[in-house]
Amino acid sequence: MVSTWRIFDRVAADYDTVVPFFAEYGAAIVDVLGPPAGSRFLDLGAGRGALTAAALARGCLVTAVDAAPTMVALLATDHPGVDARVMDAEALTLPDGCFDEVAASFVIHVLDSPPAGVAEAFRVLRPGGRFSLTGGSARHHDAEPAVWSSPLADRVDSLFLEFAPHIPPGGSLGSPIDAADLLDGAGFVDLHEEHATVEIVFEDTAQLWAWALSHGYRAFIEDLPDPYRAGFRERLLTLPLSDGLLRRRTCVWSGRRPPL
Repeated sequence: MVSTWRIFDRVAADYDTVVPFFAEYGAAIVDVLGPPAGSRFLDLGAGRGALTAAALARGCLVTAVDAAPTMVALLATDHPGVDARVMDAEALTLPDGCFDEVAASFVIHVLDSPPAGVAEAFRVLRPGGRFSLTGGSARHHDAEPAVWSSPLADRVDSLFLEFAPHIPPGGSLGSPIDAADLLDGAGFVDLHEEHATVEIVFEDTAQLWAWALSHGYRAFIEDLPDPYRAGFRERLLTLPLSDGLLRRRTCVWSGRRPPL
C-alpha cells in the first residue's frame, strides 16, 4: 500500500478544487474554535491550507506543516505570508511550547501512530495552549435534534460500507480513533466537544466521482481489487443525486495543556 503522504502528494493539484469541501470545513472549524487575533497557530497536517486560510482571516500567526511536499508548495504559493514546512506530524522539528493553538483537521486518524501525533501537539503548545482535532469519541452524547446529514451523504456512506469488505488487509487510509481518549492519554485537560458542519452541492455524479478521486477517498478506491473498483465507480456514478446536497457534520474535540 502507498504511504499516506504519497497519496496526498499525488492528489495535491486537484485537492479541494473540484468543490471546496475542506475549505468550507476549515472555515467552520475555525469558527467553532474562535482563536483570537495574534495567536500563534499551528495547522498540523495542513493540506492545501483549509484551516490556515481561516486562521489567517482571524489575524492569527500561522505555521502550516504537512508531510506531502506538493501540498506544502501549493499552500506556500497560495499563502505566501505563512511559515509552511514539510514535516512529519509524529516527529515535529519545532521547539517546545512555541504555539498558543494547534489544530488538526481530518489528520490524526491517518497517522501511523495517532498517540504520537497528539503527544507532539502537546509538546509544542505553551502551558494553557489548546489542541483541537476532528474525530468522534465514545463519550459523545448528541442531544441536538437538528439534521446533520443528507440523503446523498447517506448514500455515499452506504456505498463505501458495502465495498469495504473487499479492501485488502492494511488497505485504504486511516483507522478509527477516540479523540477524547487520545487527548486524555497525552495529558490534556478541560476537554470540550463542539461540532462543525459543511454543505456542498454537486452538479452531477461525474463531479461527485471527480471529488472522490481528489482526496483521501482515492486510497480506498485504488485499493479495491478489480472488478470491485469498476463496480464501485459504476455504482457511484448512478447514485440518485436528489438535490445534490452533501451535508456532513464532524465532532471537534479540544483540550488544553495544563498551565504551570
